[in-house]
Amino acid sequence: MDRMLSEQIGRWSMQQKSERPSRPYRPVITISRSYGAGGAELALFLGERIDFPVWDRELVRAIAEERGGDERLMATLDERRRSQVDETVRSLILGMDQTNHKYFRSLMRIVRTLSQHGSSIIVGRGANFAVSPERALRVRVDAPIEWRAARIAHRNGWQLEKARREVVRKDAERTDFVRHHFKGDVADASNYDLTVNPEYLSLSRIADMVQLAYEGRFAQAPVPAPVLV
Repeated sequence: MDRMLSEQIGRWSMQQKSERPSRPYRPVITISRSYGAGGAELALFLGERIDFPVWDRELVRAIAEERGGDERLMATLDERRRSQVDETVRSLILGMDQTNHKYFRSLMRIVRTLSQHGSSIIVGRGANFAVSPERALRVRVDAPIEWRAARIAHRNGWQLEKARREVVRKDAERTDFVRHHFKGDVADASNYDLTVNPEYLSLSRIADMVQLAYEGRFAQAPVPAPVLV
């Protein structure tokens, strides 16, 4: 299974980027983010700049492909936990064999295989807890809730209070996901190598900071590529 998944990850990666000369192994970058802080935007901007494929929604697609399930169903499990009652109803009454546990198991296999291949950016999903710290620069993007709510309201054309409720809800889901599966705290700065607040910083400036942190971490002592078996 690990060999097959490793080969599949290679194919997925090639679908995301053009053919290029081979290059040495480079550790991944994980980007944890509070809802509305712009972590996904940072990942895309940085990925374009340093030529790393970005794995965000692509992780859901990859899990659906690995499990032979519906991508829309996988999305209902993405960074959230369904209650045990909901799990039982879906499994027994609807005949759905896609549970929290199976989703998470597939997610971890894919994230860890990505870390073995390197040269990728992985967004959310507790990846900073799943990947060895020696093989990843772990970034956290966070900002005050009112600033994030204002961004969401502007983006979606919502009233500010509705956006604020959505921010609170999504933050709670992601916090619960990490706490349940990793026994971790998304707000604990010790779980990251770099924490940034985008309230007064441009994407370009934040990307500069991430690049400097990455080069400072790995340029002097390159991480050897793991053996893919």
